[in-house]
This record gives sequence, C-alpha cells and structure tokens, in this order.
Amino acid sequence: MKFALALAAAAAVILIICIIRAVKLKAKKSDLPEHVKEYTDEGAVERFQAILRKKTVWPRNGEIDYEPFDEFLPLLKELYPRVFEILEVNIINNYGILLRWKGETDDAPAVLMAHYDVVAADETKWSYPPYAAEIHDGKIFARGAMDTKCIISGILEAADYLMKKGYTPKTDIWFSFTNNEETGGDTTPAVVEFFKEKGIKPRFVLDEGGAVADYPILGIKNKFAMIGVVEKGICDTVVTVEGKPGHSSTPCSTDPPTVLAKCLNDIGKIKFKARLAPVVKDMFTSVAAYAPFGVRFVIGNLWLFSPLVKLIMTMGGQTNAFIRTTVSLTMLEGSDTINVIPPVAKAGFSVRIAPWDTSDRVLSVFRKKLGKRADVSAEYIFEPSPVSDYKCEEFNALKNAVLAVYPQVGVAPLIMTGGTDSKHFARISPNVYRFAGFCFTKEDMGGMHGNNETLGVQSFLDGIDFYIELLRNL
Repeated sequence: MKFALALAAAAAVILIICIIRAVKLKAKKSDLPEHVKEYTDEGAVERFQAILRKKTVWPRNGEIDYEPFDEFLPLLKELYPRVFEILEVNIINNYGILLRWKGETDDAPAVLMAHYDVVAADETKWSYPPYAAEIHDGKIFARGAMDTKCIISGILEAADYLMKKGYTPKTDIWFSFTNNEETGGDTTPAVVEFFKEKGIKPRFVLDEGGAVADYPILGIKNKFAMIGVVEKGICDTVVTVEGKPGHSSTPCSTDPPTVLAKCLNDIGKIKFKARLAPVVKDMFTSVAAYAPFGVRFVIGNLWLFSPLVKLIMTMGGQTNAFIRTTVSLTMLEGSDTINVIPPVAKAGFSVRIAPWDTSDRVLSVFRKKLGKRADVSAEYIFEPSPVSDYKCEEFNALKNAVLAVYPQVGVAPLIMTGGTDSKHFARISPNVYRFAGFCFTKEDMGGMHGNNETLGVQSFLDGIDFYIELLRNL
C-alpha cells in the first residue's frame, strides 16, 4: 500500500513538473510594434528585375556562356553608382566579386554572402520566361529570384540607402558575391584564402540558408525565422563491384550487377543513430513555444519524452534528416547494352553527415556492412561544420534585425541539411549563420531549383528593410 502511494505521489510530482514546463514554454505575445516600412524607393524592384534578366548559369559540364558573367559587375555598377564609388572592389577567380565597405575600424569585420550563378531552367515548363523577370499576381517569376539574387539586390539596396544617409559602419563589412556556388566551385574557397592571407578573421558571416517561413514548421502554424547555425557534412560515396563480364543468356550469382543489387539491399538497412543534439532540442523548443498545449507538454519535457519524439521524427523525411546521418542512393552504373553483363557495376550515394558523425565513420559502416563483396570509396568529403553560437551578441544582432521587420515571428536555430558555401568560412570564423531575410511561402519553396521560381514583390521589399536593420546592427 505504501509503495503504491509513493508511486502515485511520484507520478503526481512528475505530472506537475511537466505541466509547469509546458506552461512556461508558451511564447509571450510580442510587444514589438508592427513594422513601419522604411525603404520606399520604387526603383528597387526594377533594379532587381535587371539583375534577374542576366542568364548566369554555370553548368557542371564546363560549357559556360561567359557573356552574362562578364556583364554582371558592370551592371551592378550601373545600377548602384553610389555604392561602387564608396566600396573597395576585389575580383577573385575572374568572376568572384568581393566588396569592402570600410568602417570606423577594421577589427572583427562582418561578411555577407550570396551567389549570382543560377541553375538551368527548362523554359518549356515555366508559366512565364525564366529570365524575363515578369511580375504576375504580385510575384516576380525568374530563375534566381530566391536563390540567391534577392540577397545580392537586398544587400546593395540597403547599403545604398544607408550611404545616402551618410552612414558609416562601426567595423568593416565585406560583401562576397560568387559565381559558381551551385556547382561547388572554387571561388568561395579562394575568397577564404584571400582573407587568410591578409589575416582577416570575420566575427560574423551570413549566407543563404533559412528564411522567414510562411508555412507550418514541424506542423506548427506560425511564421518562423529559421536561422541555420550548423551545416551537415557531405560524403559522396561510391560502391564498386568488379567481376567477369558475360552474356545475359548465361547469368550467375556472382555477376557484378547481381552482387551490387544485394549490396544495395544491405545498405538500405543502414540506419545511423538518431540523436536529439542540443541544437535540435533548442530548435524544437523554439518552435513548440507557438504550439498548442499538448505539443508543448511533450517538447517541453524532452527529458521524459525524447524516445517518443525521436521515433516520430524518424517517420518524416525532413525531420529524420535533422536527427541523424542520412543515406540517399542517387546513381547507378552498369552495362550500356541490355544483353551484356558488365565487368563493373557501381552505385553512388549522397551521404549527409550529422554534426556528431564523421566521414570516417560513414565509410567504416559501409565497409563493415559490405565486407569483401565491394569496394567502398569517397568521391568528395566535407565534414560537418561546427555549431555556431546562437546565444551570443552576433546572433542577437541577426535576431534583432529579424524582429524589427517581422515582429510576430518565432526565431529558431536550424540544422542545415543542404549545403552552402558558408561552410568554407567556418575555417576562419566562429560565427557563421545561414539566413535570407525574406518571407518564403510553401509555394515559393517548391520553385527553388524547379519550375516557376518566384518571390513576392512585398517579400523582396521587406527583405531590403531587413538588410538595412542588419547592417546597422553589425
């Protein structure tokens, strides 16, 4: 009887603790005033359209049309003459544009990044020409509207506005606009080397990544500014099986494609350990603060419900990617003739490494699973980036700029599951963040790298205000 009473008392205490934590987790209603638009230059949209009309596609096959790239910097100088009278211009690898806005001091500068190369567009599948930058129903249709010419335009509009008012930043601010991010090119690494050679150590770096999401995050309906603070690593892994070639009329169990098929089945069973790392927990709790009580009850008490939350997260593609290293089969190679058994069969995997894993561990797991049946090698490796501090002065400067323009949004740290060029800056800066100051809808997100890439005109203008606030805060 005493044991039962003690157990009931313990359960009651746990329940009370859980309820208190859930209540405390609820987001406080913002007392910030509604944003009053500061930037009213009606020519901004037209200048953005001019930038979007440059077909700056940098394909992997090397068949590059250099003319739009040759024209890009002259266009920027034409659109923003005041900016280029003041900024110091450095050219990196022929087409990388590195601009320095001299501040009152050059100690601990800031870097704002973007890329002006875009992925190719299938013009037959677009509602409007992808390089015409036409406006329909309040949206700009153009390749690069989101990814990431909006950032370049937003930064330059903001800088021009502040320069017009006679503003000088407290410390140097650098703008790095590169030409081959989409293909993992060498321009941003060269920019980083430029900084290293000159002994420049940025205290703050901001690249593309998250944004203000005008759609549910983790099923919770509220606008959220998702700020990337860490980036998963990459291990492009190739599995190769070699054997005797032959004719398809006399197959055997040791044919390379047959062995590879069995290997693929085994690799499909690989599940790297799911983990609710501190940054993941903070992301969940930041978002859950805007959720109904039941969700707050669970997320606010991860000390009790972590196993349940991990199980639920593994059931979704995006949420699963937040909590573990993922393996995606992307390429297969065998015979180029249907009735020939090839001597070699290959499979390629895009492995995205969680911040707590390494490429060595990924390759070790593959090799242990496949044994001597196949060779396992890595074509490309980039380890996960360090987690940038999201409770420091630099992050708060970014957060305050967000809330000045979007006062009702929730702000949350984000694990970037995709890749950005900012990972190279992690070598020389402790505070590397990934965020574009624009509001994207679910429909907008569907057009990135796809058909009908768009950005709302109002979202673009709000983004300029964000960069004005950010440049003031740095």
